[in-house]
Amino acid sequence: MKKVLISLLAVIVLVVGIYFVFNLKLPKPIITIENNTVEVAQSSYCWRGLINARCVDMISPPGIIEHQELKPVVVSPGAELKIEFNRKPQENTLGAYIWFSNDEVENVPLNDNVLVVPKEKGVYIYSVSAHWKKGSSSYAFVIEVK
Repeated sequence: MKKVLISLLAVIVLVVGIYFVFNLKLPKPIITIENNTVEVAQSSYCWRGLINARCVDMISPPGIIEHQELKPVVVSPGAELKIEFNRKPQENTLGAYIWFSNDEVENVPLNDNVLVVPKEKGVYIYSVSAHWKKGSSSYAFVIEVK
């Protein structure tokens, strides 16, 4: 009987541990374009765990890109960029934005989690954000249209 109780307790501890590990981590986007994966940087977020909650306000995406020294992925004009997450966001909460400066931002239309990059050459900074039951998170990345 003692072995059964110890085994049951071990299973409970393992399940609770796995729950905490997977629910404390923020969802991470997988952004691909022309068979390349785009490196993303964590931006502002609010996330609730079982016993705690945390909100972190970051600098603007242009500042994050500069601070983390992210290098732009080179893409073709008008290429399609796909945004996926390792955990699906709540319906109709995924948003994408292009940053022209720290205070000039424009909403980017998404069609089935795909956005079309500009046709004009240049370096473009984007942010994406979404909501889940446990909170919301945003991310920054950079591309170069050549």
